[in-house]
Amino acid sequence: MSAATDRRAQAGVPGRVVVAGATGYLGKFVTREFKRRGHWVRALTRSVERLEQAGPFTAPGIARGEVDEVFVGQATRPETLRGLCAGGIDIVFSSIGISRQRDGLTFDQVDYQANRNLLDLCTRSGVRKFVYVSMLGADQIAKLAITRAHERVVSDLQTSGLEFSVVRPSGFFSDMGAVLAMAKRGRVLLVGDGTNRFNPIHGRDLAEVCVDAAEGEAREVEAGGPEVFTQREVAELAFAVLGKPAKLTVVPLWLARGLARGIGRINRQFGDLAEFIVTAGEVDAVGPARGTMTLRSYFEELT
Repeated sequence: MSAATDRRAQAGVPGRVVVAGATGYLGKFVTREFKRRGHWVRALTRSVERLEQAGPFTAPGIARGEVDEVFVGQATRPETLRGLCAGGIDIVFSSIGISRQRDGLTFDQVDYQANRNLLDLCTRSGVRKFVYVSMLGADQIAKLAITRAHERVVSDLQTSGLEFSVVRPSGFFSDMGAVLAMAKRGRVLLVGDGTNRFNPIHGRDLAEVCVDAAEGEAREVEAGGPEVFTQREVAELAFAVLGKPAKLTVVPLWLARGLARGIGRINRQFGDLAEFIVTAGEVDAVGPARGTMTLRSYFEELT
């Protein structure tokens, strides 16, 4: 850790931050929240155009004037990250992970190795703290490729010598936006009976949790939204907001598992994602209530 970084931390003044994953749903909100609180922000992106464009599911566009620096690089390619942490960076925040990419990379290559590349860079550059977004209830779905990748990062953080904080959300509103999109098309598919409970959280509310974690001392932070739903209730709410009768199709778990395995034989990335969706339909994930945005108001905003 540099002397300047240490002095800023001791004084409790805003620091110098790198946001990795700044073009993603959560990353855009986190970038804005760091700036709102007075931090100096360098946004890591693969595409300046994607950073500046508004993302799906209400994620804001981030204009160049809204951050202090834009750094173009790919976390999966460490040679493109030279200089990312130059200039006395205090905190690196990362929400990098596979979401809707179609580049054929695996969870091990993105969710683990890309974050490992960032962590290695931090330890060489004197960064004080690493804030990482994993998932709530990882112990319930530990066998999945996505969970193994996330928890390998957590394990590496624990032995890195850096200060760190792991944020564990129960689910994203952006995923609920996908349910609304299905409802607009006329039918929502439920994996299993749809009775598992969770409390997804809006990106803006979760961004506040993430920056609180960056500024605080807690090593593990769990967070969910203000309301608890079953998957079936989310689907029914989507149809209610649209003013349509609910049309739900239940896909039995045995069939969903078979479909996921079949997809995996054709495309490993999509197969791993399908396996995650199926398994998530079997477990509860209710985190401490944070934030104020309700799912109904979010659906209304999307429509």
